[in-house]
Amino acid sequence: MVAPTTRTTTETTTRTGHPAPGPAELPAVDAAARLSRLADGYLVTAALNVAAELGVADVLARGACDAVRLAAEVGARPGPLHRVLRVLVAEGVLAEFPDGTFTLTPSGRLLRSDVPGSLRGAVRARGGVYATAAPALPDAVREGDVAFERARGEPFFDHIASRPAELAAFQAAMQDRSAREAADVVAAYDFGRFRRVVDVGGGTGVLLSAVLTATPGLAGVLLDRAEVVAEARVPEGTEVVAGDFFAGVPAGADAYLLSRILHDWDDADARRILVRCREAMGPDATLLVVDALLPERAADGPAVIRMDATMLLLATGCERTARQFGELFASAGLVLRRVVPTTSPVGLVVLEAGPA
Repeated sequence: MVAPTTRTTTETTTRTGHPAPGPAELPAVDAAARLSRLADGYLVTAALNVAAELGVADVLARGACDAVRLAAEVGARPGPLHRVLRVLVAEGVLAEFPDGTFTLTPSGRLLRSDVPGSLRGAVRARGGVYATAAPALPDAVREGDVAFERARGEPFFDHIASRPAELAAFQAAMQDRSAREAADVVAAYDFGRFRRVVDVGGGTGVLLSAVLTATPGLAGVLLDRAEVVAEARVPEGTEVVAGDFFAGVPAGADAYLLSRILHDWDDADARRILVRCREAMGPDATLLVVDALLPERAADGPAVIRMDATMLLLATGCERTARQFGELFASAGLVLRRVVPTTSPVGLVVLEAGPA
């Protein structure tokens, strides 16, 4: 038997004289297998999207069943569905029994629509909307524009606004994410000193509802586009405002909340949003920005790096470092006061700012 070829790097240096990165010994066959597996990621995304779109996990939640029965339940052909299910078995999303039936693993349970922390909406958005822009990424990187706009012919938010099914998938993804992150934000930051908070671009109100529930006596205002706030579910007494944060923000609050908004936009548009908030703020008001902090080294925050790549694919936005946030705030007449970390696995922080 021939031993696998290895590449030793402990004594290898780059042309700059620095040690070459990587493990001391890396079997060439393992490197090839790893790269092939990474390149096959599109197959996993597609299989997950099939399961999420058809509601496979909701059926399997009632008990193990084979592909024939499952296909009848979800409206699919047994043969192709069986092959997709086995891809998900290979990735640990489903388990397969000797009798040919399938069941959910802990990861697979998160594809259900009725469980806390569900990722079904996020999977549908990734596989059904985001992935369509991927083929345009090489040209976008060469030219410095937006892959989604190259692939679909219009900006991301304009595109989904005119397509109810894609808008629903995106909103479901945002709602899933907000539900997972709201508890982390509320646990990390004390809203008790405020009287009135405006959630700017707050979607259907998932985070605002968590803040208001955790803070008795706090009044809330939810601002977002009309088609979004039409689906809002907020505590009784919450003011719901249909509007555009580029045009204006309700005045008179002592706290303004921007959660996962600024990373959607480049610096020029993010500054416009911040200026609208600054115009609405009194001299003692506080701006709270919930976003992920971009690490200096990619290995220190892989989830943030993936989100930054998603923004590269979809829009003009990006994730930012604390220094970049400070500079952005300053350009809008605000000053960064402190950064409050959360326990979120995706690197979320609460950036607290006020009028300069």
